[in-house]
Amino acid sequence: MNEKPLLIGRLAKFSGVKPDTIRFYERSGLLPKPQRLASGYRAYDDAALKQVRFIRKAQSFGFSLDEIKRIMSLRGQGKETCRCVISMAEATLAETETKLEELRKFKDTLATNLTRWKRKRRGPIAAEFCALIETAS
Repeated sequence: MNEKPLLIGRLAKFSGVKPDTIRFYERSGLLPKPQRLASGYRAYDDAALKQVRFIRKAQSFGFSLDEIKRIMSLRGQGKETCRCVISMAEATLAETETKLEELRKFKDTLATNLTRWKRKRRGPIAAEFCALIETAS
């Protein structure tokens, strides 16, 4: 993409994150420490841009940063890597399905109660709403 190095602001802009996120990824070991220019500024290459974009895409699929770090450390190590990543993806899918089911139940309960509360328009609606939230898993 570029011949010249990317400074943190441009890397952040091109990857759709804030500079603080880039620094966090470095501290967390998700991004390697960049070279520094004579001025002390961080200098990133296209590989760093690809890495940040990969992290963001993996997050959007529901992977945690720890899982992403593990996936990246396993990259290029063959079939064992594929099995490990598939296993993580299956676990993430199961968690997502559980969360979706919980959200569907909450939505249905909320819709039912909202209809009832609109008809009632008096009484301890706030207390019932708080109880509804507390009982949601």
